[in-house]
Amino acid sequence: MAKKHHRRPASVSQPTTLAPVPLKPVNIEPVSMASSVTRHALNPQATPITAILLTVNQVCDLLGGISRSTLIRMEKTGKIPGRVKLGGSVRYHRPTVEEWCKTLISD
Repeated sequence: MAKKHHRRPASVSQPTTLAPVPLKPVNIEPVSMASSVTRHALNPQATPITAILLTVNQVCDLLGGISRSTLIRMEKTGKIPGRVKLGGSVRYHRPTVEEWCKTLISD
C-alpha cells in the first residue's frame, strides 16, 4: 500500500521568510573577579554595607572576595563565628565577624 501525501489546505498560507536584522555592536567592559568588591563592581552606585546582619555574599566580600564554597567550608569546620539562621536564610552578625577578623590580624 502506497503512502498518501498530504497536501496543505488552500486556506493555509505558506510560511514567509524573514529578513535578517543587523546586530548592533555592544561595548562590554571586563570586570576583574579578583577584586574585593567583586559583586559590587557591576553596580558602582551601590551603597556601603552598614547592616548588622550580613548575607553570605556580603560576608564573602568583607573577607576579601572569597568564594561562597570557601565560606561554607569555613562554616562547616567552625572557623567562622556569627552565623544566624533566620527561617530558611543564613545571615552573619557583622560585629562578631569583624571582631573575629581583628583577632586573625593580631595573631
